Amino acid sequence: MKSIICIIIMIFSSGLYAQSLIETDELYLKYEKEYINSSERVKYGVEYENAVASFYSNFNDPKRLKDFSKNKNKERWLQKNFSKIAFNSVEEALQAYSKLNQAKQNLDEANNKLRNLHKELMQKYDAALILKTLQYRLKK
Repeated sequence: MKSIICIIIMIFSSGLYAQSLIETDELYLKYEKEYINSSERVKYGVEYENAVASFYSNFNDPKRLKDFSKNKNKERWLQKNFSKIAFNSVEEALQAYSKLNQAKQNLDEANNKLRNLHKELMQKYDAALILKTLQYRLKK
C-alpha cells in the first residue's frame, strides 16, 4: 500500500516538474504570447470573411462563379468577363480580387506563425503537456 502511494506521488510530482520546465522555456513563452495575442488572427479572419463576401456577392449567376473557379488565370478571366458579373469596371473587379488574396495571405501568415511555433514545441514536449500548461497558465 505504501509503495502504491509513493508511485502515485512520484507520477504526480514528475508531471508538475515537467510542467515547470516548459513554463520557463523561451519557445513556450513565445508560443503562449502568440496564442494569447489572437486579436491579429481574428482581425485577419474578419477581413478575409468580408473580402470573400464582397467579392463573391458580385457573382449573380452560379455558372459564372463555376467558370471563374475552374479558371487558372483568374485576373485574365475577370478582365474578359467583368461585364457579365456585377462589377462596374475591370479595375473594381481586379481590386476586389486582389483584396481577397491579400486578406487570405495575411490570415495564412498569422495562422502559420502559431502553427510553426507549435510544431517546434512538439519536438521538445508532449502535446498533452503543452495543452495542459497553456490551460493552466490561462486560468491564472
